[in-house]
Amino acid sequence: MSEDTSGARSLKTAAMVLRALRLLGDHPEGLSPADIGAQLGKSSATARYMVNTLVEAGFARRDTSGRCRLGAAPPWGAWVPAEGADDPEPTAAPDLGPEDPAPGAILAEAVTELYRRTRQRAYLVRRTGSVVASITDVRGHQGLARLPGLDTHIPPERAHALGLTKVLLAASPVYREAVCSEQLEAVTPQTVTCPVRFAHELDDVAARGWALDDGEFALGFATVAAPVIAPSGTSTVALGLSCSTRRLAAQRDELVAAVVEVAAQARRQWGTGGCDDGCGLGSADDADHEDDVEVAEHRPAVEERMLARTGTLRRRPGRTVTVRRR
Repeated sequence: MSEDTSGARSLKTAAMVLRALRLLGDHPEGLSPADIGAQLGKSSATARYMVNTLVEAGFARRDTSGRCRLGAAPPWGAWVPAEGADDPEPTAAPDLGPEDPAPGAILAEAVTELYRRTRQRAYLVRRTGSVVASITDVRGHQGLARLPGLDTHIPPERAHALGLTKVLLAASPVYREAVCSEQLEAVTPQTVTCPVRFAHELDDVAARGWALDDGEFALGFATVAAPVIAPSGTSTVALGLSCSTRRLAAQRDELVAAVVEVAAQARRQWGTGGCDDGCGLGSADDADHEDDVEVAEHRPAVEERMLARTGTLRRRPGRTVTVRRR
């Protein structure tokens, strides 16, 4: 029986990623994947994969030249203590209440959990200006379609077309007035542009606790989002996902339920400062299945062929999963 070395390999990979982060910290001007590979003694392909992973997780950013730089803050955002709310140049979201504790990694774990449950690209969105919302955390995997036209910052003229920002509009009268006081432009033929109809939609979002757009921001794509309300009740961030309109039509109830449930769990955890029983965020059971998620993510075609031919999936040395055909 061969020895399972997956744990040691995972630790070695983690150490390599930490070395890459240190390299980026030592080179604020940025490094190319080839530079990172040369420094770490890895191939350019491995370095590119590592860079893509760091960027996807929010620890790094890539500029227009392809060079990678260390992110300005952890992927859960540059939250500041409540006593910093009166700072003349605050770095926290403008609607973060003075009594709200910084959520730390709680919201980042919620993004990870939503992605794990749905296998769709997951986002955390918060207001970073009076009329600007920003994506401060993203989870996804290579090959998963990106939402066309979605950048880090969501301008007010597009906020009415996106489920992720509809949640924030429904929660913030200031944000809502700033966006709705201007003419609502048609981003796609499905975009709601009637002020009265859109006002009713935001009222419905506030009442039911979730929002979506079905091809309103980008044709063929949809987003579903729910609010994560701070303990004081005075601030809101949006947790959501993007998917194809076809998947939304087929799995709407399941996707909405997952978004609402994870958002509610994050709210409870934010309020208590820790994970309550049954919250499901970062649990031991999740860790047990982490290897399965990784394999399904990066080697689906290989596994499908192996399953069709032998009825067996070989995960790693010493770990074989047999699937019985019915």
